[in-house]
Amino acid sequence: MANLLYLGVPVAILALIGLIISLKERRPRPIISDVDDFARSMNALSSSRFARPNSQSKGNDAG
Repeated sequence: MANLLYLGVPVAILALIGLIISLKERRPRPIISDVDDFARSMNALSSSRFARPNSQSKGNDAG
């Protein structure tokens, strides 16, 4: 059991140091970038890109 202690304590310390460094080096993002990301994802999910064109607009009526 003591062997796990020798392995677990350094791993926990390194994980904590990594978390602290990543949070410290993180750049704050303005709120508008989150809004832009949301709008971009909504545009990607919208069905208007995949809508079929009207048959009348092409002039291919069979009637």
